[in-house]
Amino acid sequence: MTGPDRRLLSALLAIVLACIGWQYRDTFTTIVQKWESDASFSHGVLILPVSLWLVWLKRRDLAATPAAPSWWGALAMIGCVALWLVARGTGVLVLEQFAAVLMIPAAVLAVFGLRVTTLLAFPLAFLLFAVPFGRGLVPGLMQVSADIGTWGLKLTGIPVFRSHMHISIPAGEFEVARACSGLNYFVTGLVLGVLYAYLSYAGWRKRLLCVLAFVVTPVLMNGVRIYVIVLISHLTDMRFGPGTEHIIFGRSFFIVIMFAMFWIGRRWRDSAEAFAQSSGSEAGGQVTPQEPRGAASRVSAWAAVPAAAVVALAGPIYFASFAADARSELADAGPIVVLPAGSGGWAGPSTDPQAWRPHFSGALAERQGSYLAAEGGRVDVYVGIYGVGTTTGAEMISFGNRVFSSESGSLARSTKVRLPMPDGAELVVRQLEGRTVGDEQLVWKWYVVGDRPLLSPYAVKAWEAAALVSRGAATERVITIGTAADPGARKRLEAFVLAHADCVHAGFSARACVE
Repeated sequence: MTGPDRRLLSALLAIVLACIGWQYRDTFTTIVQKWESDASFSHGVLILPVSLWLVWLKRRDLAATPAAPSWWGALAMIGCVALWLVARGTGVLVLEQFAAVLMIPAAVLAVFGLRVTTLLAFPLAFLLFAVPFGRGLVPGLMQVSADIGTWGLKLTGIPVFRSHMHISIPAGEFEVARACSGLNYFVTGLVLGVLYAYLSYAGWRKRLLCVLAFVVTPVLMNGVRIYVIVLISHLTDMRFGPGTEHIIFGRSFFIVIMFAMFWIGRRWRDSAEAFAQSSGSEAGGQVTPQEPRGAASRVSAWAAVPAAAVVALAGPIYFASFAADARSELADAGPIVVLPAGSGGWAGPSTDPQAWRPHFSGALAERQGSYLAAEGGRVDVYVGIYGVGTTTGAEMISFGNRVFSSESGSLARSTKVRLPMPDGAELVVRQLEGRTVGDEQLVWKWYVVGDRPLLSPYAVKAWEAAALVSRGAATERVITIGTAADPGARKRLEAFVLAHADCVHAGFSARACVE
């Protein structure tokens, strides 16, 4: 391809990327805000410069690689926009962010074609590390860290009692909070491991082992960090350890671990000849996909660039129109559900400002009431009504919405309960037990998308996506039934549900609860 053509392609790529950056600025802004607000993802500010540096390393190969617009890029852009629409509509922010970032390699593919995009596959894929991901791993990482810390204390003969995420020693008590999960160790180790493996090793086996080492070792070392902090607190009678010094120690400890990993990894570093040999064998066996039918001519190939740009620009416009229709349809969501009149020995519902309720916010409408049993005991019912996903603004499944607001309560003990109903059907709920304002609560919780009851937040997201595509549902709701966690709590909840079986089983739908 001639020089002027390549400069023209570079200008076109800049224009397409500018359109993407402007049209999806809200999504990119959420990425940057997470870099600034969460230390676990502060490395994100370096991802773009590192990716550009990796492209610079390939400048000679780029100059020798033919470039031409490709319809594959326009097709990839359609996939990215579709993924963004579903993620935005269902409120899966991390998936929305991934979709927006993936539009960058899709734009490169549309403008420069398959060969250039293949050559830049790693630098373009490295951009995905700019997305703040991994929050779903926090409970598991907390568990591993607490296990290692407790095991170390027992091994060294320190008396220790552990209750869930709370660790007690004679000198004091500690909690393995979310900030102590080691997510920053995991994510930063993964990023550094992938980059180090790419730059140091030519074969995929060495690269894979390197990445595994950079992921597993920091996770294990975070448990050791917790052990050392508790040990220091024990030896100094709590004068050192639990204060701000544990943050400084944690960061210093991670830096030492990474330098040790780099130093150990140098032992197996491949030579320049091995890299050249590996690149040659890959190039020799590489099969470049052909352009789609109908894109053979130069004119039609160049049309892929504006097509990709138009597709990218259309995504937010379509979603804004869809969300406006949803908000208009659900201007009054109140009549959708009602709480039934008390029956079967239950009195209510009554309004009590002190009644227990889950930590959910942003609902279009709420129904809350307390029921008193004839033999004593109270049950608190809460129903929050939302639009599907984010179509009406606030979303039901979000990090801030949880049953218990406290740190330990957010990781409450959870089991699945199946309760046979009088009509032969079955009510399936998630049973949670946690602390709120000093009292233990036993809570049954489930979700309803349209008319379908669901337990898992992931299942809710899947059904939200289906509802957005099929327009099969406009609303969803979260339902909780709670009571004080005394020895009779489970039977109390069962008695309330069976006394109002039809209404409860229908998710407190107005048509089932109004006689």
